[in-house]
Amino acid sequence: MNAFVSSQQVLRYIIGLAIWLLGWCLLLFFDTHFDPVNLSLILVLTSALAALWLPLSVTLLASVAALFAFNWTFVPPRGTFAIDLHQHTVLLVAMMLVNIIIAGLMVFLREQSRRARAYAQAAEELRVWGDKLRDASEPELLLNDLQLALKHLSSNQPVVLAALEGQLPSTNNPAFLRCIGSVNPEQEEALWHCLRSGQALGPGTGRYQELDAIYLPLRGRGITSGAAMIAGITSAEEFPELIQAQALCDQMGAALERQYIQQQERQARDQAQAQTLRSTLLAAISHDYRTPLATIMGAASSLDQQGERLSDGQRQQLARSIVDEADRLRRLTSNILQLARLDAIAGKIQGDWESAEEIVGSVMRRMRSHDPQQRLCVTLEPDLPLLWGDSLLLSQLLENLIDNAFKYSPPESPITVSVHLDKSYLVLAVRDQGTGIAAADYEQIFDVFQRGDQHKPGGAGGAGIGLALCRAIARAHGGELEFHTTSAGVSFECHLPLRTQPDNPETEL
Repeated sequence: MNAFVSSQQVLRYIIGLAIWLLGWCLLLFFDTHFDPVNLSLILVLTSALAALWLPLSVTLLASVAALFAFNWTFVPPRGTFAIDLHQHTVLLVAMMLVNIIIAGLMVFLREQSRRARAYAQAAEELRVWGDKLRDASEPELLLNDLQLALKHLSSNQPVVLAALEGQLPSTNNPAFLRCIGSVNPEQEEALWHCLRSGQALGPGTGRYQELDAIYLPLRGRGITSGAAMIAGITSAEEFPELIQAQALCDQMGAALERQYIQQQERQARDQAQAQTLRSTLLAAISHDYRTPLATIMGAASSLDQQGERLSDGQRQQLARSIVDEADRLRRLTSNILQLARLDAIAGKIQGDWESAEEIVGSVMRRMRSHDPQQRLCVTLEPDLPLLWGDSLLLSQLLENLIDNAFKYSPPESPITVSVHLDKSYLVLAVRDQGTGIAAADYEQIFDVFQRGDQHKPGGAGGAGIGLALCRAIARAHGGELEFHTTSAGVSFECHLPLRTQPDNPETEL
């Protein structure tokens, strides 16, 4: 940066001297055509133009030297500094005053213009930096960018950044401070002091000005999230960009504070949701497990205490109720465990290439035992492609939808299971002739522990987990579970995306 500034200064000197040279060439050219009064205007114009490029001191010296040269060359008697007429004295004095005034004004305007450009550039840099931080989901990843920006402002002086990780400890602990760059113990202590006080330290800050570095806090509205050290600064004159550097640090501090607040809100929300889920789960288990357990206990007690007095049909009926209620508990427990598993792994599954016909066939063989009236019917589109997914989860999805149809459709009404293609999706659909779901329940029917009959007295019962699990399974496979109700009944459709099948279908893409 210093080399760049030096080259700019040299260029400005060259242009200024070239303007003076051109002006004198014009004076010599028009010497025989104009009198000294008119020639003096060319000299004033030359001085004003040169002042746009040269510093004030150089401009004043050049103007005075040009005035004496003008007197020597163009004012009679020529070749001397003597002045023949009184009007020539007035002319030379007026020229000197005008040159000084014009040179001062031009340099002042040039400096104002330079400052305006510098302020505009600084404002634009702050705007761009602010937009970058605003769009960043993890502002701490931009600490290296802040380090580079501070290096640029300080002419490549060493810069160290220290960001607080977690809450501010009661005592200085390096484990809570993430440093970008190396510092000695004294500098580390200064960084901690800057962070805790939230105030800048070092030359030009009004605090600890004897330090050989400037320390700037990364301040937010309520907390300070870190500090920056710019080494090698021994005086305020060496770093005029202090205000801009602090603004850059404050923007980073505000972004880090915003991220910290968002993390705290997310943790509080997750804790509240987890507590709500635990409370609801306990309530659901205590309610929905009580009925089948009571049935099992009652049937088992009857078999144990009155088994000899019961007929074969009665014993078989009690045994069947035990099996049915135990299977109900199995399905409820399996749904809860699978839902917890999908939530724990964030919906990621270990899939393989599966046949939709085999999945539907295995589910139908298990569900036939719950279908003495033979209400189930299956329609499969021919030549279905292989489906990528978890066969156990997809089977559980289909079982839950069929079990849901058994609960909420009229007895003896048919239940249709179909598999067909819809553009780039394979659709698993379960249709029944139930009365449907109230419009008020559309938005919450797929929520955990919500049931479509919860507003109806004497509903079919259940924990309200099945449909929530079905939607979670569908989304874990990249698909979606949709609900449709018409005058003919209710339809749940699981749309699963099709993938390009590999040459060897036994391997996953």
